Amino acid sequence: MKNTLIDNSTDTLKMSSVLKKCIKDEKFTEILIATGYWDLPGMVAIYDELKTFLERENTFLRLIIGKEPMIRQYQQAVHLERDDFPGQYLKTDINKLSLTPDYQKVVNLLLKYCNVEDDNSKFQIRIYGQGVEEKFLHAKCYIFKGINDACGFIGSSNFTFKGLDDNAELNYLETDPTRITATQIAVANQKSHLMWFNEKWEQSQPWNQTFLEEILKPSPLGKKVIEEQKNTEKKIIEITPHEAYIKFLQNVWGDVLDSDWQKNPEKFFPVDPQFKLLQYQIDAVIPSAIII
Repeated sequence: MKNTLIDNSTDTLKMSSVLKKCIKDEKFTEILIATGYWDLPGMVAIYDELKTFLERENTFLRLIIGKEPMIRQYQQAVHLERDDFPGQYLKTDINKLSLTPDYQKVVNLLLKYCNVEDDNSKFQIRIYGQGVEEKFLHAKCYIFKGINDACGFIGSSNFTFKGLDDNAELNYLETDPTRITATQIAVANQKSHLMWFNEKWEQSQPWNQTFLEEILKPSPLGKKVIEEQKNTEKKIIEITPHEAYIKFLQNVWGDVLDSDWQKNPEKFFPVDPQFKLLQYQIDAVIPSAIII
């Protein structure tokens, strides 16, 4: 990829399309995102690529959520205050989502990789500015980082469906790794993408537990996915007596099913000098034998 502006004006210039290419690139093992707001429909737009990324070993996604500049009309209707952001906002949004496979698979992904307050969690969420100094984070930054490669986006697209796929946005893609991942800049008062992100990450508070326990799991989508997981586990654990008996036979007599038994059936008969093996006995246990 080359440095370019991304504005959602065409399919190839949609933020979601370019992000998919970056996520699929196996050179990248870390995704760092800072966004003013985040929603599940935004994850649906890049779900397949994101699932494959998280399934790979030693991959991580870190997400910082800030605050948006205005309260939406429907959020005003339910008396949500800015202090409730993003918890009550996300809870309202997620509760409004339909129980469809697209959203359910995203919930599955989050429940699998977003562990409660675990620094080793593959999917880590933090809220900017809470508990230290109340600040307004309106920045949008996407960083893809590997051992020797990196690319970064700075612009206007939130990590939402509208931001990635629909709105008239403007984002700049930088592909020079040295500009993105530098930890020190020789020129004073300058920062790399990574320096800026790490600074904001340290100023943010862990949010995995709050998101999972207070927002996602109690939602209709979360409850349905958890119930389906329990039913699946129950089906796996519950086996019939017949299935248990067959399993017993397989464990005890499994070696008799060896592909070599028809060629050398003698090795499966009792070893006893008084036992005389007759041809009709061999024919009886070999289905392919032709008896004249």
